[in-house]
Amino acid sequence: MNIDIFNDNYEYIGIADKKLAHQLGLWHRVFTCLVYNPSTQYAYFQLKNCDNYTFDRERFLDISVGGHYEAGETIEQGIRECEEELGIKVEFNQLIPIGIRQTACHIADNYIANEFQHIFLLPLNIELSELKPKDKEVVGFAEVQIYDCIDLLQHKVNTLQIKQNIKTKEDLWEVSTKTITLKDFPPNYLAIDKIIERLLIAATRQISGENTNNIYW
Repeated sequence: MNIDIFNDNYEYIGIADKKLAHQLGLWHRVFTCLVYNPSTQYAYFQLKNCDNYTFDRERFLDISVGGHYEAGETIEQGIRECEEELGIKVEFNQLIPIGIRQTACHIADNYIANEFQHIFLLPLNIELSELKPKDKEVVGFAEVQIYDCIDLLQHKVNTLQIKQNIKTKEDLWEVSTKTITLKDFPPNYLAIDKIIERLLIAATRQISGENTNNIYW
């Protein structure tokens, strides 16, 4: 897969293979989206297939939707990631854009994530069982009560019980409960600007009717 490459000022400089871009730490764009149900006030986190990585990675609770823009794609065309990873059809006008986050993270010796993340909220009145990823990179989803998760991220509680729906090797889906701690989230998402916490707070602001379009990353 080829992706567009930029300098650190977000100025286009060419095209590169995605794997090479991560090996060399080349700047590129990604689509990032937090999905939540405004009625039940649950947020949804994806569970990635750890076998798809070139380095050891635990099955963290990751942001609902995330993926690379292919070379030449517009920002709006990133919406395809929602259908691939959620398994449902979503229109771009359903998204709430909340900014661009520039982030640099050395995750492994051969994986450097220097990214311009185009970040969105996606309010959907859905249930956990409706999320069935088409993308093999995602093996399931977990639902977490937004305010309880914020308490966990702000160290007000040490554990939290969640429900998860995971695809098994037999292509069946298995619902279970799990007690999580901060260690269940990607460490780089808890550091510096605390992106997961900020996304959840943005969701609460949207639910309460506040403007979320001017969030600075």
